[in-house]
Amino acid sequence: MASNYPLGYDDERFESIVDQNFHCLICYNVLKDPVMCRRNQHYFCHGCITEHLRTNSHTCPTCADELSVETLAEVPRIVKNYLDERKIRCDHYDRGCRELVQLQNLKRHVAECGFTPVVCENQGCGETISKRDRTYHESELCQFRKLKCHNCGEISTMMADMQTEIANQNTKINTEMAHTDRKLKNMDTRITNIDTKQENMNTKQENMNTKQENMNTKIENLQANVEAKFEAMDNEVRGMKMSLNEVKDGFDHLKEAVLEKIESKERKQEEITRDVSGTASGGRENQHIFVAGGGGRNSVEIFNYRQRLWSLLKPMPGNRDEASLFVYNNHVTVAGGWCGAAVDNMTRIKIHPVPDLSINWSNFAAKLPAKMFAHSSVVYKDSLLVTGGYNVDQRVFSDCIHKVQLKPPHTVKLIYKMPEPRFRHSTVLCDDSILIVGGRKSGKCKDNLSSVLSYDIKKNECQQLPALPYPVSEMATVKWAENVVIIGGADKDGEPLNNVIIYNMKTGNSHMLPPMLHKRKECMAVVIENTIVVLGGADEKRNDLKSVEGFNFERFSWQELPDMKEARYLATAVVI
Repeated sequence: MASNYPLGYDDERFESIVDQNFHCLICYNVLKDPVMCRRNQHYFCHGCITEHLRTNSHTCPTCADELSVETLAEVPRIVKNYLDERKIRCDHYDRGCRELVQLQNLKRHVAECGFTPVVCENQGCGETISKRDRTYHESELCQFRKLKCHNCGEISTMMADMQTEIANQNTKINTEMAHTDRKLKNMDTRITNIDTKQENMNTKQENMNTKQENMNTKIENLQANVEAKFEAMDNEVRGMKMSLNEVKDGFDHLKEAVLEKIESKERKQEEITRDVSGTASGGRENQHIFVAGGGGRNSVEIFNYRQRLWSLLKPMPGNRDEASLFVYNNHVTVAGGWCGAAVDNMTRIKIHPVPDLSINWSNFAAKLPAKMFAHSSVVYKDSLLVTGGYNVDQRVFSDCIHKVQLKPPHTVKLIYKMPEPRFRHSTVLCDDSILIVGGRKSGKCKDNLSSVLSYDIKKNECQQLPALPYPVSEMATVKWAENVVIIGGADKDGEPLNNVIIYNMKTGNSHMLPPMLHKRKECMAVVIENTIVVLGGADEKRNDLKSVEGFNFERFSWQELPDMKEARYLATAVVI
C-alpha cells in the first residue's frame, strides 16, 4: 500500500538549477514542506523525515541527534522565500502543460490546470483524459458515448412483422389443436360405445355363437381404422410443429443478421479507438523482467510485472554465468561469461514485441576483447563499453576499459586503463559517464574495494569519487535519478549482506536505506515502475535463492514478490 506522503520536487522540473543546500537529505530532491532538526539545522521534506522517524529510528539521519515529529522545527524564512520564488513546471507537464509558475502558486495552478487527469463519465468507459478534453472526448471520441441509431426504424418494422407472423402461426396452430381435440373426444365416445356393445355381445355370446366370427372381424376393422386416424392426426401435429420451428428458425436467422451488423459497427469503432489509444500511449502495455542463466544453468525466464507471473522461455545454447547482459536493436544479448570455460562470444534473442517459446537464440557477430567472466558492461550509443573482469587469455584480473562496436565491422579497442583491476564489480551509465562501483582486485573477498570511479566517455578521463561506507563485491546496482543504489553483496569475509546504500553521483554522499528482507550476494537487480526489484543470489547458508523482493520509495519498505521458477546466482537480468 502506498504511503500518504510525497517525495520532494524533482530537480528537472525547475526552470533553473536549485542550490544543493535546498535539497532533502533523505530523498535528495528539492524540499517540499521543509522542516529541520533544531540543533544542527539539517533540512528534510516533512513527509520524508516523518516516515523516517516512524519506520526507522528517532534520530536525525544525518547527525544522529535525537529527534521526533514534535521536536521538528520550521526552516528559516529565507529558505521558504527562496523556494517559493523558484519557477517550476506544472505537475501535469508530462500530459502537455508547459506552464512555469512560482512554487508558492503551484497548488492553485494545478487545481485549475486544463491538463488535470479526469475519468470519462460515459458508462463503461473509465478512460483517463485531460480535463480540457473531457467534453470533446465524451461527446465525439468515446466508444461508449450515446449514438443515434439510423437503422432503428427499419429494425423495429422487421421485428413487428415477425411478431405478427408468429401470432398468425400461433392462431393457426391453436385452431388446428382445437379441431384435433374435438376429433379425439368424438373418437373416445365411439370407443366407449364400442366397449358397451362389446359387453352386450359378451352377455349374448351364448346365443350368438354363429355370429361371433363376423363380429370379431368388424371389431378388428374398427380398431384398424381408429389407429389409422390416430396416426394421421399425429402426422398432422408433427407437420404443424415443423412449420412452427421453420418460422422460429427464420426469426433466429434474422436476429443473428441484425446483431452481426451491430457488432460489425462496434468492432470498427473499437478498432478506431484502439488505434488512437495505441498511438497516444506509444509503448508496450506491460513491462517485463528478463532473467538469463546463472551458476550451472542455461534456462531463461521472464516476469510480467503487472500480472505478477513468471514464464520460461527457450534456454540458451549452454550454461552461462558471470556474463553481462544488455538490450540493443530489439534483442537481449548475453556477452561472455563462464560456460564450463570462459568465452568471448555473444548470444542473443529477439524481444520485439515480447519474447515467447517460438523464438530461438542466435549468435551475435560481435565479440568481447578476450575470453572473460565477472566483467561489467553498458551500452553507449552503438558501442558496448566493457570494464574489468577476469581475462582468461592473459590470466589476469583486468584493469581495462574496452570499446566493442556493435555495428559492423565490430571492432574492439582498448580506450582506458583504470587505476586498479576490478572483478565482480558494477557499472552504471549516467549521461556521458560511467560510474564504476566496488568489486575486488583479486579472486579473494579480503581484497574487496570501496572505491568509486567516474569515467568520462567523451573526455576519456577517469575521476576518483568519495568511497562507499564499506568494501563490497558481488553486489547488484541500479540507477535511481541522480543516484546509484548498491544492494547486498559480499563483505571482506565473503558473507552476504542485506545492506542497501543510496549514493549520490554528483555529491558523493552516501545514505543507508532500509535493509532487504533477505541477505544476498551474487544477486541481480532492476528498476521497474518506480520499484527496485532484487532477484536470486546466495544467502548466508550458501543456499541458491529463487526469492524476489521489491523496494518502493513511497512505501519506504521492502515486500516479497513471486519467486522465480528456478534458483539463480551469478545470473543476469534486464527490464524489457
